Amino acid sequence: MLKRYAAFFSLLRSIIDIIIIAVVWIAVYFVRFNFGIFETTKGIPSFRGHLSLALPVICICYAGCLWSGLYKSKRIYGMLRQLVDISKASLLSGLLVLAFLYYLQNVPYSRKLLVLFITMLFAGLCLSHLLAIESLRFLRRRGYNLRYYAVIGAGKKGQLLVRDLKRMGWLGLRCGFFVDNNPSRIGTVLSGAPVYGPIDKLTELVKTRRIDEVFLTLSGSEAQDVYPILESLQCAGLTIRIVPDWGSLMSISDAEAVPIGSQLLFSSAEPPLSGYNIVLKEIFDRVTGLVFLIIFSIPMVIIALLIKLTSKGPVFYKQVRVGMDQKDFEMLKFRTMRVDAEEEDGPQWAKPNDPRRTTIGAWLRRGSLDELPQLINVIKGEMSLVGPRPERPHFVKQFSEEYKKYMLRHKLKAGMTGWAQVNGFRGDTSLKKRLQYDLYYIKNWSFGFDLRILLSTPWRIIKSRNAY
Repeated sequence: MLKRYAAFFSLLRSIIDIIIIAVVWIAVYFVRFNFGIFETTKGIPSFRGHLSLALPVICICYAGCLWSGLYKSKRIYGMLRQLVDISKASLLSGLLVLAFLYYLQNVPYSRKLLVLFITMLFAGLCLSHLLAIESLRFLRRRGYNLRYYAVIGAGKKGQLLVRDLKRMGWLGLRCGFFVDNNPSRIGTVLSGAPVYGPIDKLTELVKTRRIDEVFLTLSGSEAQDVYPILESLQCAGLTIRIVPDWGSLMSISDAEAVPIGSQLLFSSAEPPLSGYNIVLKEIFDRVTGLVFLIIFSIPMVIIALLIKLTSKGPVFYKQVRVGMDQKDFEMLKFRTMRVDAEEEDGPQWAKPNDPRRTTIGAWLRRGSLDELPQLINVIKGEMSLVGPRPERPHFVKQFSEEYKKYMLRHKLKAGMTGWAQVNGFRGDTSLKKRLQYDLYYIKNWSFGFDLRILLSTPWRIIKSRNAY
């Protein structure tokens, strides 16, 4: 029954899109030639001739939409995926129409008209499909157009999957039941769904209950034993989805499936920044860093004079830190300790009322003003404004032995401030918590996230009790 509804919705969207294509093709004529927005020095072509091309243009554009996968089910995908498909459909349709008009030869065409057509077609398809998606999501939240699924494996991974899908109510996915071989779980209710077993009974359970999809959350030999059952269910028309087992690995970006011949590879721990985002973040860091350096230049000169007048030694303190790709660099700070501070005990964390600090050093650390010279590191490209805070090689070696995922922090440039710092984890605080916040930032990086951290930093510095 659900497949019939899906076919009906797909047909309805196709009909609406065909109407939109026709309306856009007619409307673009008047926008181009009758609204006075564009010059018409070469004259205005016949509307009847333009209208006579409507049928082939509709067929071509609809074919472009089909080839772009616009009508495939995307229940579990977000809006961005749909917008990408609409963009592909609009561009492909425009190129096909351009080729069609070019090979007619005796039909004059305008490049402005085609650009307008692609733009208006994109807007029309966006309106149509996004309204359709929002309508379906509205209905699903209220219990209509639902798909029911079974989960093989009632362990932590299976329960987490059900909880995640529950939070995404707009997907319209409901858990029918778990199936498991563990006697202690069979007969219980987990995450609001009953647990049946053993797994061998899954085929019978599916026949007696309304199930559209099956999720496999087991791994290793347990998963291998289930594949014959999944094969029979797939042949019966059910959708099979497999939750991959990364083991002790961690994916710090969206997992990517890459076909290699007859094999399908899944990538984990790919760099979170790729393509143009790397360039944009680099430009943003250096330009903004230069602006900040100009703004803070006078306060920095005053601080330098105070350091020079109140203690012996250099104004700046250079310290080797580990940055992106585990490469060492010299991080700049205003000197806040005596010159011989680490000669006796070696590298160590700063402590409250640290006796090694200079008179001006305590004040600088309290407001994190000793970090201002790192703007020079940012401009040089050694650091970023936002990212995991860099550590000294001595501590990196120590922490990487304690926490296996610690080195993932070096997938991004080290930052002057970071997500862990604005959440109060700076200085001698929980390393495990700092690592969790750093990895969350790396996995969820965006320009909006960077701006949020930058805007939160001054207030967090004022409130912080861990700067000493």
